[in-house]
Amino acid sequence: MFIFSTPRSGSTWLAELIATQGRFKVVNEPFNLRRPVVRATLGFDDWSLLLDPASKPAMRAYLQKFIDDEDDDPRFKREIPFSDQWHFTTDRMLFKILFAGEDDFGWFAREFGGQTLLLLRHPIPVSLSREELPRLHSFLTGPFATRFTEQQRAVARSVIESANHFEMAVLDWCLQNAVPLLGVDPKWTIISYEQMVLDPDTAITHLAQRLSLPDPARMLKRLGRASASTVKSSAESRRLLQHQRAAPAAGPALIGRWRGRVTPQQEARAFDIVEAFEIDYYLRGSLTPNPKWLLSAPRRQAP
Repeated sequence: MFIFSTPRSGSTWLAELIATQGRFKVVNEPFNLRRPVVRATLGFDDWSLLLDPASKPAMRAYLQKFIDDEDDDPRFKREIPFSDQWHFTTDRMLFKILFAGEDDFGWFAREFGGQTLLLLRHPIPVSLSREELPRLHSFLTGPFATRFTEQQRAVARSVIESANHFEMAVLDWCLQNAVPLLGVDPKWTIISYEQMVLDPDTAITHLAQRLSLPDPARMLKRLGRASASTVKSSAESRRLLQHQRAAPAAGPALIGRWRGRVTPQQEARAFDIVEAFEIDYYLRGSLTPNPKWLLSAPRRQAP
């Protein structure tokens, strides 16, 4: 299984929920080139090469090492034995990928037979949380840049030249998500952070059925626990997340906290950029995804 997401979108939380099902081996951010071992293993340090078809053989061989359990280099993160994420025996793998694949999610399914899960979160809270944008320029170089129109590339250059970090982070979100969202495959499972928070029963039932997860009740039980990555979030955000199951009103407060951190002008400017890339997953003025993208509770199968 491959989770694709933008940093600060809740991917660690989602991976931890899925890992409650047992027998999952989790591989966290295998293409994060900021890690020396990743650069050394892949043989390059250029972010744009992660979106270059010429790099696919090296990327395939690299992932195959995890599948074959050859990744015995101690520099790779291991789950602590008997922790929530550790399982004595495993027969499924979960790759959490934040830095590759947007050129062709289908390649992963074709090469490895894996399931594709795309997690999205509203671009404004994501952008407010991003401290680094290591891939921003790489999206606009190499073969991947041709996936955007000249007008879109002009918008991107203008935003980068402005040196406004918030707008650059919104641009980064758009460059990462525009291509997959304009070429969605029905086989993919697409879910939003917002629906996971506001409507967890529907979201988890959908995930369980789509991804053959045997015990959705365990996911629901784990739902209110903050993920390992929430140390980067505010104390208030962590409190709301931990209480959202017991207090439904905490959910809207959690997903809407970003409104107090931007001006109306900043929000409008963010969606000028989003709309330039023809993304309609989130709409101007809304906290939640476009209704056409929301998951409906899957029908129960007849006994």
